[in-house]
Amino acid sequence: MTRPFDVSRRALLAVVPFAFLAATPALASSGKKDEKKGGKEGEGEKADPVIKLQSMALPIIVDGRLVNYVFVQTSLTLKPEVPLTVFEGKEPMLRDALVREAHAKPFMRSDSYVAIDEARLKASIQRETGKLIGPGKVATVTLIKQTPRNFVPPPPKPGAAAKPAPRPAPSGGAEIVP
Repeated sequence: MTRPFDVSRRALLAVVPFAFLAATPALASSGKKDEKKGGKEGEGEKADPVIKLQSMALPIIVDGRLVNYVFVQTSLTLKPEVPLTVFEGKEPMLRDALVREAHAKPFMRSDSYVAIDEARLKASIQRETGKLIGPGKVATVTLIKQTPRNFVPPPPKPGAAAKPAPRPAPSGGAEIVP
């Protein structure tokens, strides 16, 4: 037989979780409104004019021979009056043009096989985006990260004589003379 006190406790335990669930959306939405306002009332939320491009593998080619790949992450900052939709669907074409140019004339630096010439790459991206979406719509190009596939030693400095490889030490047996 149940006592009246037990019934009310059961009813209370059944209702309390639903009360917390009902209060949670109200609490969450009030916090989000404060975050979105950011200070001034009536100011609309503007989309960030930065487009982060997918990583690209650009080749390092020396004397017609592939030496390395450098994976590059870049972003485009559009001018404030340019809508983000202007670049929609154009990234594959930009990436294709950059990879084609990198194979024809690599973006390599003269002192490294693990880094890209940033100035040349940025200029090329500016030029290609101008062809795709119209000139003057990209404010800046930012090179976020360069990651080489392999760590290849730098090229020899011009004018430096190449040192011959050291001769291996004899292994204790008779040395073979050619």
